[in-house]
Amino acid sequence: MTKKIWKIADNSNKGADQLSEQLGISLLLSQLLINRGITQLELAKAFLAPDMTQLHDPFQFKDMKRAVERICQAIKNQEQVLIYGDYDVDGITSISLVIRVLGKYLPGKLLYYIPKRLDEGYGLHLSSLSKALSKGVSLIVTVDCGISAIEEADYLKSQGVDLIITDHHEAPSVLPDAYAIINPKAPSSGYPFQQLAGVGVAFKLLQAMTRYYPDLEEKLLNNMDLVAFGTVADIVPLLGENRILVKYGLAKLQHTQNIGLQALLQTVGLKDREITTGHIGFILAPRINAAGRMGSSSNGVKLFITNDPLLAVDLAKDLEKENQTRQEIENIVLQDALAQIRAEPDLAEEHSLVLTGENWHLGVIGIVASKLVEIYNKPVILIGMDGEEGRGSGRSIPGFNLFNAIEACSQHLIRHGGHEYAAGITIARQSIASFKKAFQEIAKARLTREDLAPFLKVESLIDAHHLTLELTQELGKLAPYGPANPTPIFGCKAFHLIECKNVGENGKHIKIKLGKNNMVFDGIGFNMGAVQQELASTREVDVAFSLEENTWNGTSQVQLNLKDVIARGSYSH
Repeated sequence: MTKKIWKIADNSNKGADQLSEQLGISLLLSQLLINRGITQLELAKAFLAPDMTQLHDPFQFKDMKRAVERICQAIKNQEQVLIYGDYDVDGITSISLVIRVLGKYLPGKLLYYIPKRLDEGYGLHLSSLSKALSKGVSLIVTVDCGISAIEEADYLKSQGVDLIITDHHEAPSVLPDAYAIINPKAPSSGYPFQQLAGVGVAFKLLQAMTRYYPDLEEKLLNNMDLVAFGTVADIVPLLGENRILVKYGLAKLQHTQNIGLQALLQTVGLKDREITTGHIGFILAPRINAAGRMGSSSNGVKLFITNDPLLAVDLAKDLEKENQTRQEIENIVLQDALAQIRAEPDLAEEHSLVLTGENWHLGVIGIVASKLVEIYNKPVILIGMDGEEGRGSGRSIPGFNLFNAIEACSQHLIRHGGHEYAAGITIARQSIASFKKAFQEIAKARLTREDLAPFLKVESLIDAHHLTLELTQELGKLAPYGPANPTPIFGCKAFHLIECKNVGENGKHIKIKLGKNNMVFDGIGFNMGAVQQELASTREVDVAFSLEENTWNGTSQVQLNLKDVIARGSYSH
């Protein structure tokens, strides 16, 4: 197991005492709020009690009124309208949300299109747009894409077709000549919160529509489960509006009326369970993403918009099969990438990894890049080659803006897009070497060796007597967890190791029993099976963990969800 550096948060801010007293919460919880940049009383109140009334006015978007009035015109004239989205979960939930909310007002007139990941790639494409125009489409609304579609916007304008772009990706210096652009990251967008997911931007458009069609509000609120699903899946910061949308969406997902979501929850064994952001991120979203990765992303939309329970079950089962296939292909690409690194030891010393493979499945290279980031703790770009062109997917680490780095190398690329932690590229084979060299130089200039050392952010060192059920339940006020609001990880030193054993398939996990000051705690370490041998001759350990409430046979107790275990000493038998 790779040894991690514990980065312990600076908890010397004296404002925690005052915040604790004002809010009537523990000193530890108030310190955790401060660690998240929440130092003012009103902001803390809003964070601990997120409410839909705290959402910003959608008409703060500069082009919102223009966009909404154009959609209202389309409804009045019963125009053919195309919703053009992306093939990931964010795009699929965005399309589904718009169709479920506006479908009533454009019966038979609301079409959707998702580009095929393997054939077309991300974004708008002239060939698919021309097909839409042949069907009489006079208005196109993008969701989760479009901000870089300069040529496509010009084409649509020349054909007399209006284009409304709703997107959340980084905006280029020159924007498309669209009828309206709704993107919080676009220059002069006017919107105060920039971190919305694509489905969050679609939500804001529909929220604005309720001013003109008040009866849409109930329908929109009933589909908050899709908003939460897409927001969590797109790994945006769960602060501000995202926190509000996800909290309300999770509550709706708990008792969802969406037939497709019901079937999906049933298929993965989460029916009647309390759904968390972790369930969405690690269990539910991969199955929807599998559809796009393996080439049939429309199945995700079909699942979310159907009202047929039998069809929903069939679609959910198909997605499960596609996810299993995705996992098998993903492992092949991962092993190939690892073999390349083993064959060239110098690669492991670089500040970044840029790897290419012939005919690597484009649907899985992003996931494999993420796994390599976990292993090597450095930015990774994987490029699947097909003939004289390659398509790549990259993932990054904290402190390295992947989009900006790729932008700086754009002279070597055909196309590129994305954001801070994830990005995609299209590149000519002849440009691979020059791009790789340029990207490596940027990574070396912007990252230190310390940046590349694997670390664990520990929010506080804590005494064992504080590890109570009451504290565990109080910390639940910080949920929903996600980027910028992670599950708090604590450190505790000098536990007596009572027991450590492997559990799960092939012993991939560990269960341990720890003792200190006449108290005993159970811990579970997922995917930490290798640690068991390391601890075989150990008496004392330091542990890093998050706190969980574990209920068994009606009895609740504290459980430590282990993140790291460090031996303090050993003895011989």
